[in-house]
Amino acid sequence: MSTYLILFAVIAVIYFVLVRNRPAPKTDWENLPTLNEYKKLEKSVNADDQLCCRFCGSSDINKRLLQSKKENPDDTKYYHACAACRRVLWRSVVMLTDKKEDQ
Repeated sequence: MSTYLILFAVIAVIYFVLVRNRPAPKTDWENLPTLNEYKKLEKSVNADDQLCCRFCGSSDINKRLLQSKKENPDDTKYYHACAACRRVLWRSVVMLTDKKEDQ
Protein backbone atom coordinates (compact mmCIF):
# COMPACT_ATOMS: atom_id res chain seq x y z
CA MET A 1 0.00 0.00 0.00
CA SER A 2 2.76 2.46 0.91
CA THR A 3 4.52 1.57 -2.34
CA TYR A 4 1.47 2.73 -4.29
CA LEU A 5 1.33 5.97 -2.34
CA ILE A 6 4.98 6.68 -3.06
CA LEU A 7 4.47 5.83 -6.72
CA PHE A 8 1.43 8.12 -6.88
CA ALA A 9 3.39 10.95 -5.20
CA VAL A 10 6.25 10.57 -7.69
CA ILE A 11 3.85 10.59 -10.66
CA ALA A 12 2.04 13.64 -9.25
CA VAL A 13 5.31 15.54 -8.81
CA ILE A 14 6.44 14.66 -12.34
CA TYR A 15 3.05 15.73 -13.71
CA PHE A 16 3.12 19.12 -12.00
CA VAL A 17 6.74 19.78 -12.88
CA LEU A 18 6.52 18.77 -16.55
CA VAL A 19 2.93 19.49 -17.53
CA ARG A 20 1.43 22.12 -15.28
CA ASN A 21 4.55 24.25 -14.79
CA ARG A 22 4.84 25.42 -18.42
CA PRO A 23 4.65 29.12 -19.26
CA ALA A 24 1.55 30.31 -21.04
CA PRO A 25 1.85 30.27 -24.83
CA LYS A 26 2.35 33.60 -26.58
CA THR A 27 -0.66 35.22 -28.18
CA ASP A 28 -0.76 36.12 -31.87
CA TRP A 29 -0.20 39.77 -30.95
CA GLU A 30 2.89 38.96 -28.89
CA ASN A 31 4.36 37.02 -31.81
CA LEU A 32 4.30 40.12 -34.04
CA PRO A 33 7.52 42.15 -34.23
CA THR A 34 7.77 45.55 -32.59
CA LEU A 35 8.42 48.60 -34.78
CA ASN A 36 12.18 48.47 -34.15
CA GLU A 37 12.27 44.76 -35.00
CA TYR A 38 10.18 45.39 -38.15
CA LYS A 39 12.56 48.10 -39.36
CA LYS A 40 15.42 45.58 -39.25
CA LEU A 41 13.60 43.17 -41.57
CA GLU A 42 14.38 43.04 -45.27
CA LYS A 43 12.17 45.18 -47.58
CA SER A 44 10.56 47.11 -44.71
CA VAL A 45 11.78 50.51 -45.97
CA ASN A 46 11.30 51.76 -49.53
CA ALA A 47 13.68 53.88 -51.64
CA ASP A 48 12.33 57.12 -50.07
CA ASP A 49 13.21 55.85 -46.55
CA GLN A 50 9.53 55.42 -45.65
CA LEU A 51 8.16 52.43 -43.81
CA CYS A 52 6.36 50.14 -46.20
CA CYS A 53 4.77 46.73 -46.37
CA ARG A 54 7.46 44.14 -46.89
CA PHE A 55 5.01 41.92 -48.77
CA CYS A 56 3.60 44.30 -51.40
CA GLY A 57 5.68 47.51 -51.00
CA SER A 58 2.75 49.82 -50.18
CA SER A 59 3.47 52.66 -47.75
CA ASP A 60 -0.22 53.01 -46.78
CA ILE A 61 -0.33 51.45 -43.30
CA ASN A 62 -3.32 51.44 -40.93
CA LYS A 63 -3.11 51.46 -37.13
CA ARG A 64 -5.82 49.29 -35.57
CA LEU A 65 -6.81 48.69 -31.96
CA LEU A 66 -6.51 45.13 -30.69
CA GLN A 67 -10.17 44.29 -30.01
CA SER A 68 -9.73 41.48 -27.47
CA LYS A 69 -10.74 42.77 -24.02
CA LYS A 70 -8.97 39.79 -22.46
CA GLU A 71 -5.61 40.68 -24.03
CA ASN A 72 -6.17 44.44 -24.16
CA PRO A 73 -8.27 45.56 -21.17
CA ASP A 74 -6.85 49.13 -21.17
CA ASP A 75 -7.08 49.65 -24.96
CA THR A 76 -3.35 50.32 -25.21
CA LYS A 77 -2.31 47.62 -27.69
CA TYR A 78 -2.37 48.24 -31.43
CA TYR A 79 -1.34 46.39 -34.55
CA HIS A 80 -0.34 47.95 -37.84
CA ALA A 81 -1.52 46.44 -41.12
CA CYS A 82 -0.98 47.19 -44.79
CA ALA A 83 -3.99 48.89 -46.40
CA ALA A 84 -3.28 47.30 -49.78
CA CYS A 85 -2.71 43.61 -48.98
CA ARG A 86 -4.10 43.68 -45.39
CA ARG A 87 -1.18 41.78 -43.90
CA VAL A 88 -0.41 42.56 -40.26
CA LEU A 89 3.09 44.02 -40.03
CA TRP A 90 3.99 44.99 -36.44
CA ARG A 91 2.58 45.70 -32.98
CA SER A 92 2.74 48.71 -30.70
CA VAL A 93 1.71 49.78 -27.21
CA VAL A 94 0.54 53.25 -26.26
CA MET A 95 1.30 54.25 -22.67
CA LEU A 96 -1.73 55.27 -20.62
CA THR A 97 -0.36 58.79 -20.10
CA ASP A 98 0.04 59.23 -23.88
CA LYS A 99 -3.47 57.97 -24.48
CA LYS A 100 -5.02 60.45 -22.01
CA GLU A 101 -3.30 63.34 -23.78
CA ASP A 102 -4.74 62.19 -27.14
CA GLN A 103 -8.32 62.28 -25.88
